Amino acid sequence: MSIITIISPLIIMGLVGYLSAKKQLFSKPQIETLSKFTFTLAIPAFLFQQLANADLSNIDVSIYAAFYLPVLIIFAIGYLCNFYFHQKLSGNPPASAVYGLAASYSNNVIVGMPVALMVLGEHVLPTIFLVVSLHSALLFGLTGILASKSGQFNWRNFLKQTFYNPFLIAIITGFLINLAGLTLPNIVNDSLLLLGRPAITLALFLLGASLAFYHIRSEIKFILSASILKLVLFPLLVFVVCYHVMQLPAIVSAALVILSASPTGVNSYLIAKQHNKHQETVAGIVVVTTVLSMITLPFLLWLLTNYLVPAQVM
Repeated sequence: MSIITIISPLIIMGLVGYLSAKKQLFSKPQIETLSKFTFTLAIPAFLFQQLANADLSNIDVSIYAAFYLPVLIIFAIGYLCNFYFHQKLSGNPPASAVYGLAASYSNNVIVGMPVALMVLGEHVLPTIFLVVSLHSALLFGLTGILASKSGQFNWRNFLKQTFYNPFLIAIITGFLINLAGLTLPNIVNDSLLLLGRPAITLALFLLGASLAFYHIRSEIKFILSASILKLVLFPLLVFVVCYHVMQLPAIVSAALVILSASPTGVNSYLIAKQHNKHQETVAGIVVVTTVLSMITLPFLLWLLTNYLVPAQVM
């Protein structure tokens, strides 16, 4: 299967979503309703069902270090770039934290997971779940701490928001079911399959639709800088750490590189709005990284299949 064959359906679904919203085939409230169903029910059902039935015998917790060490490095570079070089917001910790988040926060569920599954198969699901389980909690918590005044970070609200996250609930309960050796009753398993089956398609559709509501108005230099950090330097660091430093299996390395090469997640914009810093810049980063990833992801997959990762992995 060629890279074009793999990536084309993902691009087409995003384009269908974009045009549907742009041409007002679906209104913004309708898109928001569909988004609520997708991210509250469909994707959690998919994550729970797949993880409850996954083979976790070969799972390696060193995956956390292999992925999150580069995450923290990219976050720090983004933070320092804004703190020292932004014309208007230099020396501003909240703005710097938000910018660091936008440069390092991957759209793993909507883009990274579908691409990794299509290229590598379902046996990389445990790797993906390990990354997703910590992703938002770590980066949103770090951003909140750095953006808050000393002693004012609300740990209670942060923990409440984190553990009420449907993705995290699905992943934790799926892990527990799996580790306990329990088998889902057929009626439950089949119902979850039906509910979760459209999850990936809907996620890609909504990613495209969301782009219709964002606009690039300013901060082009900082938008492009964050895009380079996100789509070029981040995957390169992950590959070096995974494949050369920690010498993880090739298929695990490939999965983590794909996740790191995903565009900036839309939720980073919500965090920017929460802190009232860099809203337009982060919206621009989401748009630009998503559009550019249509070029960078196929190129990265081509590199993985032809040069970097042994051919038998793909």
